[in-house]
Amino acid sequence: MHNGIRMTTLVKRALLICVGVLFLYEAMYGPTHIARASTEDETKSVQLVSEIQTALAPKEAPKQYNGQVRKVAYLTFDDGPGKYTAELLEMLKKEDAKATFFLIGANVKAFPDLVKQELAEGHYVGMHSMTHNYKKLYTEGHYVDEMKEDQSLIAAIIGKSPILTRPPYGSMPGLNEALRNKVAEGGFKVWDWTIDSLDWRYNKMPVDAASAQIVQNVLAGATNPIEVVLMHDIHPQSVKAVPGIIKGLKEKGYELESYQEDEHFPLNFWHDKRM
Repeated sequence: MHNGIRMTTLVKRALLICVGVLFLYEAMYGPTHIARASTEDETKSVQLVSEIQTALAPKEAPKQYNGQVRKVAYLTFDDGPGKYTAELLEMLKKEDAKATFFLIGANVKAFPDLVKQELAEGHYVGMHSMTHNYKKLYTEGHYVDEMKEDQSLIAAIIGKSPILTRPPYGSMPGLNEALRNKVAEGGFKVWDWTIDSLDWRYNKMPVDAASAQIVQNVLAGATNPIEVVLMHDIHPQSVKAVPGIIKGLKEKGYELESYQEDEHFPLNFWHDKRM
């Protein structure tokens, strides 16, 4: 009982902090893409939200195989497809690693062949909204509407409707109870992450140095039997980091898998088991 009370208090405090940070950010800079923050204050705000969210991420119970704890890492890529996605797919094929892609509607329209290739090569294709706009998705409550539209675009290309969504900016605090009810009613699932690679932070660094830092971020965070890694396949440094990440994760004993709908486990910062 005491543990439950402490967790509830932690979640409430974290939620208040996240709300405060995001309101301050929008008041100062408007509802732009947080991941494109450029000033030191903006970066600190985004980092604070990320750290709180990642710390709250639930960890799935270890799976046993031949008496050993099976370690699985899920590499996930947001915002694509894009001009670096084909290169990424070649890397994944070479390393015999699977991934999960969360796609933006406009990029689904722009790169339908890459969407087909992602599925054909054993990766999972999910939704990341149409606009990636915080106000439209959460304040105005269009999260499910945008995911349905994105889902329809993907289904027209691959012939089936995926159910997994990745909330832009993470599910907390935007995906409130009313929106989570709509997510559950609509048959959608939600995945946040357990490791934030922070790959977007290094856009102004040389690509080699940036990719090395991203590899370090991911491998340092990989400590649990189940890890879900947040990355973006629209940044060159992110794609360049992938071979090093895969190598390091395999050396730690991880298998690299894609999301499977029939093996879904909840992974959202709200700890809502319905989605």
